[in-house]
Amino acid sequence: MTSTASSIRTRVVAANCTSSSLPPTNLNFIACAFHRSNDDATPWVTGFAGDPFKVDPKLWGGRSALPLPWFIRSDHNNYIAVSSFNRGDDGQSHRRKANFCQMHLVMIDDVGTKVLSAKLVLLPSALVETSPGNFQAWYFLNPPEAERARAERLITGMIEAGLTADATDPGMRGVTRYGRLPVGVNGKAKYVEKLGHPFVQRVASWSPHTRYSVDEIAAAFGVDMTITEARCAASRRRPRKSPVPGVAGSDDGYLDLLSSADLYLEPVGSLEGAHHIVCPWMHEHTDEDATGTVYFVPSDQNDWRGGFKCHHGHCQARTVADLTHFLLRLQQLESSK
Repeated sequence: MTSTASSIRTRVVAANCTSSSLPPTNLNFIACAFHRSNDDATPWVTGFAGDPFKVDPKLWGGRSALPLPWFIRSDHNNYIAVSSFNRGDDGQSHRRKANFCQMHLVMIDDVGTKVLSAKLVLLPSALVETSPGNFQAWYFLNPPEAERARAERLITGMIEAGLTADATDPGMRGVTRYGRLPVGVNGKAKYVEKLGHPFVQRVASWSPHTRYSVDEIAAAFGVDMTITEARCAASRRRPRKSPVPGVAGSDDGYLDLLSSADLYLEPVGSLEGAHHIVCPWMHEHTDEDATGTVYFVPSDQNDWRGGFKCHHGHCQARTVADLTHFLLRLQQLESSK
């Protein structure tokens, strides 16, 4: 299907999103959630087989949802970002904060296991069982939120309101975050070992005509959205930071330090600025597995802070700040020899 044909199909489906009889397919979900997206912006998806914790990190890069890519399959882990994204200076679409156009979705994860179902004070647009007894609750936005500061404030406020397991979930943060599409599987090893096959997702409820504004969601969950227009305008005018050698938040020679410590592996394929590394806390991993850790050099996408992501459970809360502390400590030890 061509991009034009897919766009027409999306608009036709969106016109019928007032009917809950519309099947909750992945394409229908996208069409209903993004029916008010700008013509020059795109939803963003990724999909792959296997354990999400162990796949090549470049598979998380994804691509535009229009037309729906070949890798969105019923037997894959399928994800969609909560926002749509504009083209960058290079003429290409990117799932980056710098390319943010609008937030169309709000998602609450781990409902039923880590977040009590009673906390869902609003009827979700879709409720998807993504692992046994564990649900993702989706809220479609109407209108979509075009002010990134307001979108980020809502997300932060919902975390503060306890809509995560420990009120600090880094996975819920950000306008670029992924959630699972309704049709697909959860290929995490623990479910394959228990069930003998990946967990097949189930749509528990589907109400695509149920939509909320950011302010309605904020009021329902007790989120203070006191962000003045002046603050939002100031955020838009704020000059972009540039990497400065020797200053935390720039590259600061991290790749050289990681290489000197025999922790650097290789660049992550087509994912610009990402590098496979050996996790400094590998000794805490199950079987001391050395895979699944990536360092992101400072860029506009991460507000020039850099990034660190290890997919092992023991490192879930670790950030680039922990990596910075580790490398500084390593430098101190080396200089004391």
